[in-house]
Amino acid sequence: MNIDARSLTIYILNKFSIKHENLHKIRNNAYSKFNPNKNNIARSMVLTNEIIRKKDRLDMMIEVISKRKISYFNTALKSILRVGFYEIMYDNSVPQFATVDSSVKITKKLISKKASGLTNAVLRKLIRINNQGSNWFSPLKKHKKWWSIPLWLRKRWELRFGQKEYELLAEFFDSPSAINLRVDQSRISCVEVVRLLKQLDIKSEILLEPFLKIEKGLGKILKTRLFQSGKVSIQDVAAGNIVYLLGLKEGDTVLDICAAPGTKALFMSEIIGENGIVYAFDINESRIRDGKNDFKRHGKKNIQWYKKDAINDEFPMTEKILIDAPCSGTGVLRKKPDIKWRRSINDIRILTKIQLSILNNVSKYLKIGGTLVYSTCSLEPEENWNIIKEFLKLKPNFQLITKHSVIKDEWINNNGCFETFPHRHNVDGMFAAKLTRV
Repeated sequence: MNIDARSLTIYILNKFSIKHENLHKIRNNAYSKFNPNKNNIARSMVLTNEIIRKKDRLDMMIEVISKRKISYFNTALKSILRVGFYEIMYDNSVPQFATVDSSVKITKKLISKKASGLTNAVLRKLIRINNQGSNWFSPLKKHKKWWSIPLWLRKRWELRFGQKEYELLAEFFDSPSAINLRVDQSRISCVEVVRLLKQLDIKSEILLEPFLKIEKGLGKILKTRLFQSGKVSIQDVAAGNIVYLLGLKEGDTVLDICAAPGTKALFMSEIIGENGIVYAFDINESRIRDGKNDFKRHGKKNIQWYKKDAINDEFPMTEKILIDAPCSGTGVLRKKPDIKWRRSINDIRILTKIQLSILNNVSKYLKIGGTLVYSTCSLEPEENWNIIKEFLKLKPNFQLITKHSVIKDEWINNNGCFETFPHRHNVDGMFAAKLTRV
């Protein structure tokens, strides 16, 4: 079915507003239904990410210009206006007349001719006020909703970090994520990758080997032999460095618990080489398929996937275990802005029970003297240090290891755990604790 990027975006936003499901899942369902071309897929991904990222801010702007509460508009009209306001306010690549014309046509098609008149009037008023050169939206910057952080989360972060630092964190999450690449150094050097990317007019820099940073050009990279052959993969530098806590060496066997879609499993397979093996476990069959399908790209034969329940099932005894625990994901809102609208304080309560149950069960399969790393991409203490404290009370035969010579000092907190904060370290928010059995 032929569908333009703006209509596709509105369809996805409508579904998200109604269901509040995983944005990645909603998008994939939409792409399967409409079979859009690659350009429209890429454009809709950008638009849905950024509009969901700035939802509250866009809604405040719509209210000011339309002089109507956002609740006045039905779901479809909200989505149409959000797209229009985003393009006019934040996207100089789209001619304003094109935004208005397309938005009016879509409104007429999806809602009614009367509603299309409202869309036309509101968007033209926005353009007219903008062209007057006044910073009409400046007062909105003082409003709590400017950063589009849900009330429950904003209150938590303000209490924990203070107002000034909260705003730095919220501002960090307000912009798209920079892209980190991990280089498989057994096959190619970071310097060579930088050189090859430069030939494609993609500027990159080495962060911490084997990780590179690029500001833009992901679409180009995904089409290259570098990516399609598995010589480079997409992975945040902080997430990747958690793997180093295991102290892996050539020929090791490691259990990767809650492993899908397998980014860390792939990195571990590169470190341990063809004589080692990664047993990757997850409970989600769809995500396991994603991990298995990535084999076509990287060709690593030392990763084996299995479906297991980390809370109840048995695992083989081993000396190296990574638990990438299911979590609230509040440390990766820059990459996945939909998370903040899908989570609640109750989710954290539920997740902490799951996390401790996983750690209690999986820890039984660590050999004496072995290393277990518990990690999340959450900023919330309940999911991180509090879990470790409770676990160590329950399991006196486990100890926390606080010496980490391979990790940057600023990424180690006062408890000796790996902990990064986006606004302080300019990376994703991550937590990891290294444990051993005695």
